Amino acid sequence: MCQLRLNTQHNYLTKVVCDGRLVYDKNIVLGENSRVLDSGTGTGIWATELANEVPDSVKIYASDVSNSEFPPTHPPNVHFSLASVTSLPREWSNKFDFVNQRFLFGALLVEEWPVALSEMYRVLKPGGAIQLIEMEPRFPVPETPKTSQIMKVTKEATDGLGLHIYVAENLAELTKGAGFVDIVDETKRLPLGKSWGEIGLQGAVAIGGAYRNTGALLVKNGICSSREAHDRLVDDVLKEWDEYGTHFPCKLVCARKPV
Repeated sequence: MCQLRLNTQHNYLTKVVCDGRLVYDKNIVLGENSRVLDSGTGTGIWATELANEVPDSVKIYASDVSNSEFPPTHPPNVHFSLASVTSLPREWSNKFDFVNQRFLFGALLVEEWPVALSEMYRVLKPGGAIQLIEMEPRFPVPETPKTSQIMKVTKEATDGLGLHIYVAENLAELTKGAGFVDIVDETKRLPLGKSWGEIGLQGAVAIGGAYRNTGALLVKNGICSSREAHDRLVDDVLKEWDEYGTHFPCKLVCARKPV
């Protein structure tokens, strides 16, 4: 189920955030012998799809802190490894032409974000580029009652863990602080619910599924009385999205390491 949600999330973000492209910036050309890093790769679907679009000589490294979702088979030029973006291998310094990272707003601590961006800067070649995508989970339009409720309980739980789920707000600033230049900071829309058609249904699977996955954490920390109560809340949220055509903002930040 997690793999299905993550792959649906990939297809959804590619469509609604990157205008159907794996690499949003049309000026970036991954030619012969380029090196690419997909940080926080999950199922590796972005990396494996990119392998079908670039020359075979392009090496794509797909890293994550867990290998539980890595695919059993993949193109020969995709290399999977266990690595955190806060501590990438030392031998990767100045190695990559492009780094992609998406939706780690629920994974990294407040103090880890500057470290992560510094690590991405380190492993990029001079002139190399990054592509970052993070949801802004505070400002749904419209802000309906059950959606407000799930936002509140999720924030309470993530605050307790020190996670920076509002990183989208200052993602461009953090990127600049790490030394990047030519920063492009765009706000996109994440449509949710059946009133948006098929893309809204994909969004409900991707984002609604992520909310549902927080149930165990909320119960463990006494924020929700039971997993069943949390599942009912998520069900109510999904009904609101279907009825009101909710959408959340999402940040797309592209930048380069100076030559």
